[in-house]
Amino acid sequence: MNKGKIGFRIGEDIRRPEDTSIFQKLLDFGTPALSDGLNKFNTLDSRIKAISQGVKLAGPAITVKLRPADNLMLHKAIDIAKEGDIIVVDTGGTENYSVMGGLMSSAAFKKKIGGFVIDGAIRDVEELMEKKYPIFVRGVTPAVGDKEGPGEINYPVSCGGVVVMPGDYVVADDNGVVIIPPDHIEEIVSGTEKKLKYEANRALEIEEGTITKPDIDEKLRKLGVLD
Repeated sequence: MNKGKIGFRIGEDIRRPEDTSIFQKLLDFGTPALSDGLNKFNTLDSRIKAISQGVKLAGPAITVKLRPADNLMLHKAIDIAKEGDIIVVDTGGTENYSVMGGLMSSAAFKKKIGGFVIDGAIRDVEELMEKKYPIFVRGVTPAVGDKEGPGEINYPVSCGGVVVMPGDYVVADDNGVVIIPPDHIEEIVSGTEKKLKYEANRALEIEEGTITKPDIDEKLRKLGVLD
């Protein structure tokens, strides 16, 4: 597409995986193990949380950059997003004006959009919580902004301190949100599986009575804490 000019533009459509079962696999891993698989990188600011406990999302990112207190391009992003897409929103850091409420959310989920990750604020949370929509957001406010622009869709954004590229894989649950570059998915899956295997073995050790790992004392001896 690549129409418009900086501040008023829409980029190319995102790449989506042919085998979408990868997203269920990532959800099954959970964000703690994925964060380990990412070597502690690409985890969003902890203040971006689900509005309803127990909701999860995973899918490719449609990225949206908004002027603070404006949601023009978020309306268009909902229009062009496809089933399963995750809309990731950079509001420029504002929490004083909401960029989405009940009506916009209902329109999005009518299209079976996979969810939202918004570094900003929303409103109508009672309705959204009742419907258990998978929305992860920094703040809540009743105030609403404008619908004039500028804004951009499917260009790099900053969300929760992490650069998100169009088409990146987004995974979120009660623990938080992680961003996965699809070009590195195999090594990240491998690292995540390695971590989960370690945790399973360690849980068995604890069950069998090994409460403290031997390497803890070894590290303390090297630091001069223990003899």
